[in-house]
Amino acid sequence: MGNFKVKRISNIVVPVKSVKAASDFYTKVLGLYEDYNDGHMAGLRIGEAEHPYHILLHVIDEPEPVEKGVVLELEVDDVESAVKAVENSEGKVIQYPVEREWGVKEAVIADLDGYRIWLVEPISK
Repeated sequence: MGNFKVKRISNIVVPVKSVKAASDFYTKVLGLYEDYNDGHMAGLRIGEAEHPYHILLHVIDEPEPVEKGVVLELEVDDVESAVKAVENSEGKVIQYPVEREWGVKEAVIADLDGYRIWLVEPISK
């Protein structure tokens, strides 16, 4: 093991065709905060905690979303409302909300570039 320590996730990078369109989806539909946007990259923030999570939208010619690999999962306070917001946008609902035995109501959506995002709402039993 090296003489270093991973301290936190710095950014989650999402390659997109259009920074403007993707930023509009993530901010207006999913409610993330845009910290900056220079037309080629946009920095988005989730949460208002001391150490928020950051998503970096980075423009490339051909994003290559896949169905296997790393998944972005966002905890929401109302998964049904989140799904309705996606239905009223250019996003796509892949899986409508389902209650899972591990204590969440889960839906799966796709952003404008086809990246799948899990939306989960904790439920108490």
